[in-house]
Amino acid sequence: MVITTATAAPSLVQLEATYRKLRTFLMEKHQDSQVWLALHGADISQFRDRTQNVVAAAGILGSVIMSKPVDVQVMEQIQALGSQTHDQLLTQVTLEERQAVLNKMKAQVQMPAGHLPAPEQLYLEQQLSDMLGFSVVAELEGHHLNHSIGIMGGEQHLKRHPTDDLSQHDGYRESGIAPNRGAFGWFTQQGQLTPEAILHEKYYFAVQTMYLPEWNTTNAELKPWFKFRKMIAINPADEMAVVGVVGDAGPALWVQKQFGGSPEVIREGKIWSKAARGHVMLFFVDDPQNQVPLGPISLSAAQELALSHYYD
Repeated sequence: MVITTATAAPSLVQLEATYRKLRTFLMEKHQDSQVWLALHGADISQFRDRTQNVVAAAGILGSVIMSKPVDVQVMEQIQALGSQTHDQLLTQVTLEERQAVLNKMKAQVQMPAGHLPAPEQLYLEQQLSDMLGFSVVAELEGHHLNHSIGIMGGEQHLKRHPTDDLSQHDGYRESGIAPNRGAFGWFTQQGQLTPEAILHEKYYFAVQTMYLPEWNTTNAELKPWFKFRKMIAINPADEMAVVGVVGDAGPALWVQKQFGGSPEVIREGKIWSKAARGHVMLFFVDDPQNQVPLGPISLSAAQELALSHYYD
């Protein structure tokens, strides 16, 4: 038999009346139950938004006069609401946890240049990897920089090939172009300025490889390893990040900065905003299949995307 609106409406009215009576009864006689529900994230006043929630609320409220302990009764009824309420509560907890991680990073990035303690570093790597959807680490294949926390200075454009000049670069020409090629050579691939080569120069980092303790003895192995190695700069203050590649060496110690960034990295990552003032974290991106694209990432948007994938 098909239930029409005309026949269904009176039942809903009766149910809501029952709900109001039982809610009043609960408020007057079972305040301890209300406290229990509030502590466990259940708000009785919101159960009436849908018919199925009205039924569930009436069941919870009516059950307090039964012989079972309140905890058992309420848990059984809340579980009957299905997985939707559970997922919503988990989403809220996860969002709050990740926001707490971002807030903690805002304090950590203000620390003196260097590295986080190992336990904190591991926890942060796990949280960032979950948030971003790809692996982020301070040490990769036994290699690391002298700093993963520091200040990033703004760099000029780099020449991508011998005849390159500033007019051939798309944006931020006010930054100028360095007179010599970067420390890791031309960006061209087999003499061709490919789309990938253009992106490599567009989103490049300068890192202090020359100050690594082992550089002078093993630079023949280290240089090809670091060349165009994918990394990510995290700007917690503005909840922004930029994925780029190692394209140059520097800055010099006397500059009192630990990293450098291309004009696009600095501007699109908001690295020198009033809130950030150059303070960043710089990590390796473990991407052997080259699937992580270069460019800016909104960390707040990354949180939402990661959660949507989690609950698909």
